[in-house]
Amino acid sequence: MFVVEKWMTKDVITVRPQDPIIDAFDLMQEHGIRHLPVLEGKELKGLVTDRDIRLALIPSPLSTSEERVYHLGALTRVDEIMTTDLITVAPTSAIGEATKLMAKYKIGAVPVVEHGKLVGILTETDILHVLIEMLEVIQSSSRIDLVLGDKPGALDEVSNIFQQSHVRVISVGISPNESADGTVYSFRIARTQVEPLVNKLEKAGYRVIQALE
Repeated sequence: MFVVEKWMTKDVITVRPQDPIIDAFDLMQEHGIRHLPVLEGKELKGLVTDRDIRLALIPSPLSTSEERVYHLGALTRVDEIMTTDLITVAPTSAIGEATKLMAKYKIGAVPVVEHGKLVGILTETDILHVLIEMLEVIQSSSRIDLVLGDKPGALDEVSNIFQQSHVRVISVGISPNESADGTVYSFRIARTQVEPLVNKLEKAGYRVIQALE
């Protein structure tokens, strides 16, 4: 559910390398956006941001402290200010991985590329929407953490226990845990009373680490 393709902006507004910077600025103002992929034909050449444009603007000496006026200096084309060393993700990438890249490189958006073609863009606003949905899921769900051990077919058996109890599994997380002496599987399930499930799971031979309604 939390993959880039589901959350990215697909109708991407773009500019060309030779376009005037002022045209890129006008597009950002018109559409309320801060990032514009730069395409030459269908090839992604760069990314221009509102910060790139601000750095290209020079305060006019005729402006006042009450009303700042800016004009372009020697740089006039998009390809003169765009970033060309791009960080991109695939549509199948996990949102978590994309978020880590954005945090690591301190960028506000990543172009989404598939087979060398731009198919979308993922921005900080998109990430915020993901976080809002994740919070809603957490608030309307229960969670059971357990160790499956080395029992063959354990995951299928546990899934069947949930299914027979008419409990919907929303997601499954996996994390190593030395104190639990094995890998811990975290099942996020539709909100329910967890005690009956815990009893069934323990009766089947599984060790429940934590159960939260």
